[in-house]
Amino acid sequence: MKYKKIGQGKVLCCWEDKIRKIYAKVKGKKLLCSNYDNLIGEIRSKGQRNYVKMNRDQFAYSGTKIRK
Repeated sequence: MKYKKIGQGKVLCCWEDKIRKIYAKVKGKKLLCSNYDNLIGEIRSKGQRNYVKMNRDQFAYSGTKIRK
């Protein structure tokens, strides 16, 4: 997925409004790898906002972070 990461730290949850593009499969409340069907994360809610709680062992990330 393409995600707008702001600030320091690990990618443990991805807020829905910062997700730019999803390449994975979405089945119900689960985000699955499109090639191997591994569970990447679960879609959850916090108040009015949705986010994806990432499974740290099932994905790798690269790119640049935007400084606050």
